[in-house]
Amino acid sequence: MSFAFAGGWIGAAVTMMMMAFAITTTDSFQPSIPPSKVPQSILSVRSKALSSQMATSLSSKLFSDKFNRDIDERIRQRAAGQGGGSMAAGAVLGGLIGGPFGALFGAQIGANLGAKNAMNKARKEEMDRLGITQDMLDAAEEIGLALQQSMEGMEATKNSLQTHQSLARRIDSDVTALYDKAKAAIERNDEEAARNFLLKRTQEQESLKKVLKMCAEEKKRLEIMEGNVDVLQKRAMEVEGMLQRTVGAKARQDSFIDFSVSSEDPLLRKFKDLGID
Repeated sequence: MSFAFAGGWIGAAVTMMMMAFAITTTDSFQPSIPPSKVPQSILSVRSKALSSQMATSLSSKLFSDKFNRDIDERIRQRAAGQGGGSMAAGAVLGGLIGGPFGALFGAQIGANLGAKNAMNKARKEEMDRLGITQDMLDAAEEIGLALQQSMEGMEATKNSLQTHQSLARRIDSDVTALYDKAKAAIERNDEEAARNFLLKRTQEQESLKKVLKMCAEEKKRLEIMEGNVDVLQKRAMEVEGMLQRTVGAKARQDSFIDFSVSSEDPLLRKFKDLGID
């Protein structure tokens, strides 16, 4: 990872594009319906994207690219010649999370691993300048970790559902094949073979029922996880808005102070000191 990413949450762009997955509504399995006639909607899964409004909001930048580059350059200048290797560990940990919160987390962990190095000092100076507090970083870290864990859980559940659905399709195909074999055996007057095929078909039908039940359970879990991710995404946007407002307020405050200090011309001040208006 680049030094800029390892050095700061400040230079991170908000590029999170979260995908929430949902599957089609399925009817409960009815034993009286032959497994081979189970609606395909029960055996299929598809992903759907978040609304364009959510995607647009999550892809908005916390700071402009030019502002990011300026901050990164100042950090590099302050830390030049003094090292900053401990930030690499933070970058790795931050990379596991991804997005702006991953960068925040990575920068914070890196700083904790090397609290006295030059990069940590530069990071604190930029935090003070922008008005960002440790509580804000803690909030970003907390929501980032929670969102990452929820996304991983949702993805694992979706994969599990897909696996069970693939198994259900396979068993359903076997049930149909066994039925065809039983009919063929009857046509050639081989009742014993037909009986065996039908017995195997019944066993496969029971297996199919169990797999379809697991599919329904996974579907319910997936829907719950999608709701959790949606809540966390909204919370993440609230944290982003808080950081934006804080930085903006600090910038306005600094601009007002600078204007007040330089509002009086030094030459005019000298004239006033001499009693000349």
